[in-house]
Amino acid sequence: MVIRPGSHTAHRGVSLIEMMVTIAIMMLLALAVAPFSASWGAQAYMRQSQTLLMQGMSQLKAIALRNPSASSAGASAVMISIPGKLCVASGVPAALNCNSAAWTSDPPASIQVNGANSQCVALDSAGMPVAANVNGTVCGTTLSFRVSRGSETPLDGTLN
Repeated sequence: MVIRPGSHTAHRGVSLIEMMVTIAIMMLLALAVAPFSASWGAQAYMRQSQTLLMQGMSQLKAIALRNPSASSAGASAVMISIPGKLCVASGVPAALNCNSAAWTSDPPASIQVNGANSQCVALDSAGMPVAANVNGTVCGTTLSFRVSRGSETPLDGTLN
């Protein structure tokens, strides 16, 4: 509020300079916070992808134990991880894709299973990891994973 000496009326409001200083301070604060919000978003996408991977593993175990393909030997269910897709199929699919999947998901971050971007994990009817071959890709049995996005520190772990 500005009051001029000798004036009987008080002017109410904010001057242009006060408004510009306030806007400049708000812009500086917004610029300081922007990198943190991008990092928070990337971390949230990585945690979401890790959760989807765990859900996929749960679906894989459930389908393997139910054994709807009536597999007596070898893999009764396969989880496939390809760039941008995660899916679970009953039995051993003919190709490393999600066309015949019983469960599918689109993870927002990059997932590597057993060190490869395109990989599969197969379980037998007892729910144990078993070697399988999906169109030339040998399914891993070590069940390690890495979830990454941008320059954030990757999330590493083991599926169980």
